Amino acid sequence: LEATIKGYIDGGSSSDAYGLSKACLNVYTRQLAKANPNLRINSCSPGYILTDLTEGMGATKKPDESNCHVAPLFLLFGEPEGNGRYYGSDAVRSPLDRYRGPGTPPYISDD
Repeated sequence: LEATIKGYIDGGSSSDAYGLSKACLNVYTRQLAKANPNLRINSCSPGYILTDLTEGMGATKKPDESNCHVAPLFLLFGEPEGNGRYYGSDAVRSPLDRYRGPGTPPYISDD
């Protein structure tokens, strides 16, 4: 973690910062879920949408043109299984350490 932060400070790319922020958010989600087992606490991806961060990197849909609302609405009003988990933009459980694209099988784990 310290090496990643130092690399970013020394001129790393915005994708380094994005990856680090995603990892930190997922760890925080798991910690909150463990500390509050009576609450349902999960995190999700809105999907690859066109923002200031993704401009020029292949994203084509602005938030109002995308389905970036699917996963957050599922976590708020649906019945996600488990606690401290990460869900993809299609509201399907996804791994923390690699990409799982919309429409591909859900991530399966013992936790």
